[in-house]
Amino acid sequence: MILKVKTFNQFHQVIEKDEHRKSAQYKKLSPKMKTAVDEVFAVLESNPQDFLSTFDKTVAKVAKKNGVKEKDILKYFDKEMLTL
Repeated sequence: MILKVKTFNQFHQVIEKDEHRKSAQYKKLSPKMKTAVDEVFAVLESNPQDFLSTFDKTVAKVAKKNGVKEKDILKYFDKEMLTL
């Protein structure tokens, strides 16, 4: 009888991608804002080591691209942080 041993990483997988879509705050957003927030998360997930240094620039670019206000995106993130 041969036993196959699995490593911990093969057994236990944590899936965090798109986790933000399950929150009550996200569900209240307009479709434009949801698109903008999704883009912010996508950019930040692609470059996690530069999260703090690029957050404001990313929010500004995404807001301009999607025709939403920077302050509205920042307000969303503030509300999310308060619910944690």
